[in-house]
Amino acid sequence: MNYQAMTKAVTDAIKGEINTVNKWKTAGAQVCEFFGTETALNEVKAQFIADAIIPALKPAHQKALGMELARKGSKEYNALDDEQKDIWYAFNQAKKDARSTAHTMFSRVVSYAFPKEKTETETETKSTKTKIVNLINDAIGKAEKDTAPDYDAVLLIQQLRAALATASK
Repeated sequence: MNYQAMTKAVTDAIKGEINTVNKWKTAGAQVCEFFGTETALNEVKAQFIADAIIPALKPAHQKALGMELARKGSKEYNALDDEQKDIWYAFNQAKKDARSTAHTMFSRVVSYAFPKEKTETETETKSTKTKIVNLINDAIGKAEKDTAPDYDAVLLIQQLRAALATASK
């Protein structure tokens, strides 16, 4: 696996439809094969984004990333008039948007190249009884906090407590 083939696969996946899962899986497999670990990829993140992701972004994003702007607060920035500062803010926002898009694409590549192990979540390990008890307790709490109920709150709370007693047995 060479670097050019791997970056081309990533670029093709990004240029394709967002739902072209096969291209993303192929790109992820090639990235995984080339870098071996997520840490190795993260160490060269900037270069990877420059080589594989930016070429696949929309031309407007590419242009924004290539644009040089004066640093905010610098002598050059302070010399700008109000109209020029408005333009500066627009270009700066375009750069932020482009960076955000590039980061999102990088994260997507990482997720396909190095998928996280699925672990059982807390809700999956809870029994049905525990879930029901939690739901009833939540409902009682909400009914007690309701300041202007359009129902008989006292009766509802009594019935919920009876249901809680039954579910807790």
